Amino acid sequence: MPKLPFSDTTDVETSEAPIDFTNTASFRPHRQESDQFGKAMFIGLGIVLVVFLGSMIAVLMMHAPKL
Repeated sequence: MPKLPFSDTTDVETSEAPIDFTNTASFRPHRQESDQFGKAMFIGLGIVLVVFLGSMIAVLMMHAPKL
């Protein structure tokens, strides 16, 4: 395998910051957007959970017929 040439300097030593780097704006705050799909998923999962628990209660309350 051929030897690849590597320099001894690092990226930090060779990189230069822009002249007006101190005047740059900081990161914009992230606005929390309403996630309609996420809300719909949680509502749907809640309905499914209530139906499942209701069916489990109905099964547990069943009695075998007397012979």
